[in-house]
Amino acid sequence: MNSLDKEIKKIRNLKQNQGKSEEELTSLAKAHLEKQEIIGSLTFCIDDEERKFASHLLEKYLEESSLESTSEKDTLRQLIDVEVLMERIKKFLNTEYNKANPVIPTQMLDQLTTLNKQVIDLKDNLGLSKKDEQKNILDKWDDLKSKALAYYKENAGCNIAKCPECQKLFYILKDMRNHKTEKIPFFKKTLLYNKKLYELYAKDKITKEEMIVILGVSGDYIDYIFETVYKNDK
Repeated sequence: MNSLDKEIKKIRNLKQNQGKSEEELTSLAKAHLEKQEIIGSLTFCIDDEERKFASHLLEKYLEESSLESTSEKDTLRQLIDVEVLMERIKKFLNTEYNKANPVIPTQMLDQLTTLNKQVIDLKDNLGLSKKDEQKNILDKWDDLKSKALAYYKENAGCNIAKCPECQKLFYILKDMRNHKTEKIPFFKKTLLYNKKLYELYAKDKITKEEMIVILGVSGDYIDYIFETVYKNDK
């Protein structure tokens, strides 16, 4: 029995694979063997922790990009190898930093810088850098959208807005050409007044205290408008 048949047999009875066709099981088995081959061929993986880190990177990159050619897979293998080595150096440097009298080897810092440049170049070759950039742009756009919606909810009806990015205020100019005008029911000329409300007040269906709260004015204003405006209307 070859390795592919063994892998198919191993994954066939897994709960998540119940009901899958032979073609689907074969595809899953091939993908798993390919991942194992990549991890197994890495130069710098020396323990389980590093293999776990490498596997996480592999899954992440395979989700972001479909790698078909042998050269792309070799480049991906090299990328993960370099990142595993970088992680090892970072752990060593962190250990040195935490010592009572740390002595940081400058050659390791230089090596870390060189490896980081290699990672950038390898990601460019695989087109992964562009995907990271697009993801960052989408994340930033979603963040701005959520801020704008939150501002709209807090300031609905106001035509002065603040840009969530630069924090500057600006006017929202409304096009009034297709709007209809209606009389404001709470004003008579420039006086704060509503005839229906005062009718209720005159019939003792609403108290002066309630009128004060509704209109936001003083009791003297209620008395003045009642005597000079409402009684004349009536």
